[in-house]
Amino acid sequence: MRKILVTLLVMALALSMTPWALGEEASPVTCIDFEDGSYGFLGVSKPNGNAADATIEIADFNGSKALKVSAPAKSPYVGINVEGLLGDRLADLRSVSAEFGVDNAEDGTFYAVSGVIYCYVGEANDKVTGNWSVYMAKKNPNSATLTLDDDKAFVPGAGNYVEISKETDNYVTKKGGTPVTFYIDNIQFLDAEGNPLPLDLTAEYVAPSTGTDLSNLWALKDVVEFPDFVKSAGGWTQDGLEMPEDFVAALVPGSVVEIEFSSDNGDIWAVMPDSAAGWMRVGGGGNGTDYVNNSKSIAQIPYETFVEFLGEDVSTWGARMQCEASGNWQVFAVRVGQRVPQVTLTDAVTVEGFTVSGAGWAQAGVDALSEDVLAALVPGSAVEIEFESASGDMWIVMPDSANTGWTRVGQGTATIIGNKAYITFEQIAEACGSENVADWGVRMQCEASDAWSVYSVRVGKLVEIPAVKDFVDIEGFTVSGAGWAQAGVDALSEDVLAALVPGSVVDIEFESASGDMWIVMPDSVNTGWTRVGQGTDIIANGHAYVTFEQLAEACGSENVADWGPRMQCEASDTWSVYSVRVGKTAE
Repeated sequence: MRKILVTLLVMALALSMTPWALGEEASPVTCIDFEDGSYGFLGVSKPNGNAADATIEIADFNGSKALKVSAPAKSPYVGINVEGLLGDRLADLRSVSAEFGVDNAEDGTFYAVSGVIYCYVGEANDKVTGNWSVYMAKKNPNSATLTLDDDKAFVPGAGNYVEISKETDNYVTKKGGTPVTFYIDNIQFLDAEGNPLPLDLTAEYVAPSTGTDLSNLWALKDVVEFPDFVKSAGGWTQDGLEMPEDFVAALVPGSVVEIEFSSDNGDIWAVMPDSAAGWMRVGGGGNGTDYVNNSKSIAQIPYETFVEFLGEDVSTWGARMQCEASGNWQVFAVRVGQRVPQVTLTDAVTVEGFTVSGAGWAQAGVDALSEDVLAALVPGSAVEIEFESASGDMWIVMPDSANTGWTRVGQGTATIIGNKAYITFEQIAEACGSENVADWGVRMQCEASDAWSVYSVRVGKLVEIPAVKDFVDIEGFTVSGAGWAQAGVDALSEDVLAALVPGSVVDIEFESASGDMWIVMPDSVNTGWTRVGQGTDIIANGHAYVTFEQLAEACGSENVADWGPRMQCEASDTWSVYSVRVGKTAE
């Protein structure tokens, strides 16, 4: 009996020490230490051309589990679904901390590495950065913390996220070998008092939404969808459908066939199996006649390319269109539309206070355009409207035009690319009956045919963003510098020199504190040390474009040999260049 009583007493004591016995919950998880193997809340990210095709896994490091990040080249980025982890506590997040470690290089020696913690915050996903580094073997791993300033905050529902990168690898810099592997461990998200926030480790990683990637492409208008073209197959296997009548009717000069896809090797093309010219591949497939965005998710094949392979008579192209790629592939949509050059503004001036909304056919805007905005409204300029509307349309209303009275401008004729509408000076002048801005009246408003919101309005010089294909990378052009400092490559390769021909363009993917970027040719035979594109290049979406013609004019020769062997980049404030390549612009 005594033995039974003792046993019962021990069990009672054990129960009294167990939280669930008292109705208590287990302590929340506040540190990602990877010991339980969970890492579904993060994934490989590719925010720019510098990003590598990395792999991630849980591995042993420094006596515990950690996230192992490996990449064959360039810089790996790891994205974290911080909103999924924190839920309704996201707005409390003020600091991100983690431990970072590295393996020895393939030669068995320790080399220093460093990288960046990126926080994308606020309604506009503004970027905030902090550095991490492992510079000494005796401090491997090493901790780092990024703390947000008071005016920066994570906003639930805004698509905010966190990224961690490795961007400097001294082994690669000094020896040129395989990049070293790095590890991330003990990640914590802290509030303003430095307390770790509770985490939901069941959250799943979702790649950040950055909008449709139209890099290297055209925008489309008058689009006709190819219904039910959702197909997949293995490499070098074709699949498709018979073309609908309205799709065939839209295959006219100036049109483009657009394919949304994914594939193992980043390529896709069309196959016309029944054409009078015979079974024919068009675009990609070794002939390099399509345009593909940087994300390798959209390809565009111009009508003129189909004509080159199949002839001008569309009735001889055959009834079917198929797709094919060199590896496993999926196609999510096919459409055809008239190509529209992508555009952007340079030297833009913001129309202050133009954050307005309205119901369909309602107008709202500003009561008086400022002097700097009026001064920017000149021939060649345009009004850029960043907007949303239920109908997808947007235009301007000038209610006080001296010559024409209350006037709509751009209704059905505005160039709409993504969530931006562009209405040119010339369109406004024609609608208002005068090129004298003073005759247009002091007010400017917006309107759409259904409920709408306008987030910003700017005026600036309108420039076209080129559609580009057949890229040749300038290897080793991942460099950075302080303002007015130059860095680049010491010798352009033969394939790059061969790509520098009339109609080509140098595409620079970059960031700079000032937002500008240009080329320096330090060894030009005719002009000596020469800046090219300073203030005259096209800058859009993190890319700067400098044309062959600009280089030839600045260097005083169309003979590339006269330009000198070196090419560098420069900006007016701290800058980084992730990639430089030469491509062919649309004819």
